[in-house]
Amino acid sequence: MVLTTLIVTFSLVVGLALAVLLSVAAPPMRARGSRLVARLDALAERWGPVAARSAARARERAQHAAEHAADQLGQRAAARRTRSAEEPGAARAR
Repeated sequence: MVLTTLIVTFSLVVGLALAVLLSVAAPPMRARGSRLVARLDALAERWGPVAARSAARARERAQHAAEHAADQLGQRAAARRTRSAEEPGAARAR
């Protein structure tokens, strides 16, 4: 568990450091015609729309799951009200 946390934390820190480094260094490197930046730009152009579609699908699934959970919660509450109304002596207990 601890090792997994360390690995994930390390990966996130290194990834964030690379993102910051490239965001600062990419414009001058792009101006000089760096092949590395050209490859990264090509990858971003290729995978950007894929990532956007994936994020949109994830948002739709989350919204659907939230609506489904709300429907189930409403059905449970209605079932409880129905059961309590059918029990003998329920009105006196209130």
